[in-house]
Amino acid sequence: ARSTAGDRWPAVLLAAAALVVLVGAGTSLLSLYPFMGGDAYRVAWDRSTKLGLSQVHDGYQVTLEAAYADAAQTMLAISIQDTETGRESEVMVRGADLTDEIGRTYRMTSGGGSPADTSSSVNTLWFDTPGDGALSGTHHFVVIMPDIGVREVNPSFSILPDGSSTGDPWESVAGPWRFEFDLSIAPGTLLSPATTTTTHGITATLESILASPTAVRLKLRYAGLPHTGSGWSSVATVLHNGGELAVGASWGTGPTFGEVITTAKGTDNASGSWVVRIDELMSDGGQIRLAGPWEIRFVAP
Repeated sequence: ARSTAGDRWPAVLLAAAALVVLVGAGTSLLSLYPFMGGDAYRVAWDRSTKLGLSQVHDGYQVTLEAAYADAAQTMLAISIQDTETGRESEVMVRGADLTDEIGRTYRMTSGGGSPADTSSSVNTLWFDTPGDGALSGTHHFVVIMPDIGVREVNPSFSILPDGSSTGDPWESVAGPWRFEFDLSIAPGTLLSPATTTTTHGITATLESILASPTAVRLKLRYAGLPHTGSGWSSVATVLHNGGELAVGASWGTGPTFGEVITTAKGTDNASGSWVVRIDELMSDGGQIRLAGPWEIRFVAP
């Protein structure tokens, strides 16, 4: 069943990988995955469990190619292949619901993909692993994809001068596609430094560090910020044993003046020196800016 594709999944489901290739005869979609993504993805892919689970609905074959999980995040690699080619100009994953054996929900945080040709694509979805770093060992997972997106061959819409369009070239094809599998969650290290520094009357506290093979998640708290702003975030640099871990994402936690910073790659060993340098704090989309620096230092055993 088809319907016009709406905004069911967040805008973060844009093409996160710049891979655009045409699949030749005898080339599998699985062989394209090693070339997608950055540092965290390459670790996740190299250490992933290859699953190869497939289901077909309405002629669309969805394959859960592989999965990876650690204490910070979980990754799924999902391919789509139209077994009745010529019905569309592109196919894509629109998201999935992921739970484990006791019903814990894994919150989807990002995703992306690239077409392999007009009737197939390779895609990845990322989820927060719940439990604040406590989960490890083997768990039983259920992933459900309610629908997928397909792009019309000759869409009938126009782009207006203001950039808006008169229609949506994407349609939704209903599933669901449902898969069950067992997967080992790689352990992480949760540190609670509770280290503070104060600049210009504003105190920054590093409450925790969750280090995993694919990401490091730092939770900070600020005191003394002006109450005129909301949703504070930082321009920050994270160093571990002298090496920089580039910041991949940062978001404020609302009126409690907290922030979560996630790096674009992780570490297998959290021991040693940590430095979090905050050069600037911003609120209200950058309209309020406070210069630092705030430098927090911590040594993990």
